[in-house]
Amino acid sequence: MTIRHAKDFWSGVLFVLLGIFFIVFVQRHELGSAARMGPAYFPTLLGGAMALIGAIIALRGLLKAPADPEEGRVEKFHWGILFLILGSVVLFSLLLTTFGLMISLAAMIVVASLASQSVNWKETIGMIVLLDALAYVVFVVGIGMYVPVWPTFL
Repeated sequence: MTIRHAKDFWSGVLFVLLGIFFIVFVQRHELGSAARMGPAYFPTLLGGAMALIGAIIALRGLLKAPADPEEGRVEKFHWGILFLILGSVVLFSLLLTTFGLMISLAAMIVVASLASQSVNWKETIGMIVLLDALAYVVFVVGIGMYVPVWPTFL
């Protein structure tokens, strides 16, 4: 059997694997019933739905060819972009207690923006200002989260 639409097929396989992973992972908790749901009930349903949708997408990738042959082709995976995005989140968590929310969030945005091929530094600075203000209003003022806003050494 040939894969007619590689993007659909492999994304479907990924959904199936993730769905099965979550179903297996939550089974250490009590499942319960529909009337009295346990902590594993809802994640098991979501994992099952994800696996079912993934199977449908993968099957569609096997059966239906795309209109344009280039559309269904899977491109080379860009590991550098993945590491920049994930690394920016790790950097944020490492800097937060020492450098505070404002600088940590700014560092995260700068590192994540490097993942783009067309970095516009004016937009990046605007995003830093906007997201710093939004994070302060939502987390510090709004819900009263105790998080250092500025560096502890200031």
